[in-house]
Amino acid sequence: MPYQTLQQTTSTRQIDADEPGLPIVKMIRLLAEFVRAGLVLWLLFPKLQRVDKLRQIQRWAKNVLLILNVEVHCEELVPNTGGGLLVANHISWLDILVIQSLAPGVFVAKSEVRRWPLIGSMAHACDTIFVERSSHKSARAMIDDSIAAFGQGYSVIAFPEGTSSDGSDLGIFHANIFEGAIKARTYVQAVTLRYVNSDNDLPSDAAPFIGDMTLVSSLRRVMATSSLRARVHIGESIQSAGHTRKTLANLAHQSIRRELTRERQGFTRYS
Repeated sequence: MPYQTLQQTTSTRQIDADEPGLPIVKMIRLLAEFVRAGLVLWLLFPKLQRVDKLRQIQRWAKNVLLILNVEVHCEELVPNTGGGLLVANHISWLDILVIQSLAPGVFVAKSEVRRWPLIGSMAHACDTIFVERSSHKSARAMIDDSIAAFGQGYSVIAFPEGTSSDGSDLGIFHANIFEGAIKARTYVQAVTLRYVNSDNDLPSDAAPFIGDMTLVSSLRRVMATSSLRARVHIGESIQSAGHTRKTLANLAHQSIRRELTRERQGFTRYS
């Protein structure tokens, strides 16, 4: 399987978090970037081929991370074949930007995202696959939509936990999403995400989007920090042939949890 390094490090200028007016400046730049992206999505996207669409999505993700002052570190090689299922642990809405900056594709998202102001419209324009997890009909449609995306050469990106956590451990994986990979006879790529303080590489509490936290409050926390780094580990690439959706889910889960355990032990050893 050929590989290509799409991005190894996205570095941003570290700005003093106490600088007067910093959140306002960030917000203005962020809104301007959303407006620019919206124009691209609604005016330019219908005319673009798949490769150009993915390039635009990747560019937008990198720009937003730059504005938010979030570094992305990924030392491993990222698959560049397209048409595979990429699964990751879920910590924050930042996960989407981080992955899109490295390996842009079609996301599977909970149906509530469709109703988020502006973001929902943009997600829909990017062909996001929305799923209502309590609905069997919606789950079947998700599988069919995933197979269609694979057939068009897109990678499909999903968070099988179905909810976000603080990143210290890994929840149970929902196996439905893996059925599409089996029917499409494609591979599953396991990816592990961690967020750390860029000044000391210790776990950061700025990124997790959990509990009763609102999107606005989470955004404020991210914008208030000047020391946030996303660490991305590209794990096993698992061929779906000969597997059930449960065995595929278990293998991907083991790969990600093993990496989380390794990093947690490293943090404990050096803290």
